[in-house]
Amino acid sequence: MLWAAGEASARGIRLRIVSSYEEPTVDATWGLIPAGTYTSIEERAERQLLRIKGIVDEVVPDLEIVTDALPGPASTALVDDATADDLIVVGASSHTGAASFWLGSTPRRVARTSPCPVVIVRSAATLGRPDRIVVGIDGSALSDAAVRWAADEADLHHVELVVVHSWLYPYLPVGSANVPARDLTQIDAARVLDRAVDAARDRCGSAVSAFLLEETPVTALLEVVRDGDLLVVGSRGRGGVAAAMFGSTVNGVLEQSVVPVVVVRPAAD
Repeated sequence: MLWAAGEASARGIRLRIVSSYEEPTVDATWGLIPAGTYTSIEERAERQLLRIKGIVDEVVPDLEIVTDALPGPASTALVDDATADDLIVVGASSHTGAASFWLGSTPRRVARTSPCPVVIVRSAATLGRPDRIVVGIDGSALSDAAVRWAADEADLHHVELVVVHSWLYPYLPVGSANVPARDLTQIDAARVLDRAVDAARDRCGSAVSAFLLEETPVTALLEVVRDGDLLVVGSRGRGGVAAAMFGSTVNGVLEQSVVPVVVVRPAAD
């Protein structure tokens, strides 16, 4: 919540805090719901919102805050009224790995269905501007959108933008014919990275640096990112193998990253 408050303050925009609650189902035996149950549940959610708003008010004064207590799953409540111009922030467990994050979690559903960028924040994240913005690319139109979003964010916070691209060559039995093909693969990857860096420099006034690593995308991003960074990825890449690779990158990064991760959706540009 405090990360979202800091971001809203930096952008000069309103912060909307949403609390969802499950409506009681009809009792299978009696077919009745006790009088006042709905009211009690809603009032409890509203009290929780007031408590959270009070915490934010103390840490980030003068921030415009609105609160909404809504029935239904949290993933639905967050996405239903969202537009492409919004930014959704959801919390995730401080633990890593599939057992803690990917078993039907709210962050996963929101990241898959949101019309706008989604930030997944673990409990280790703190209030304040990030040290760097790190963005992963794959040469697709969507990763270009991720670069533009990351460049704007770097400008907003006046921090360095780091562009990361990974490449892999499908090694075959050792032979001289493999060497030129591997070199060409690396050259192609370098060209993709150069284009992304040029676009980022045209977009923002912050310093832009680049990493080209012969690694899987997840490994490359996690090697570059460090505490205090904000990591930006696109939600899917090109067709075929590249799409599968970039999709697994998003999943892998969300499972393993301890820094906040921004998932840029297709409609977000």
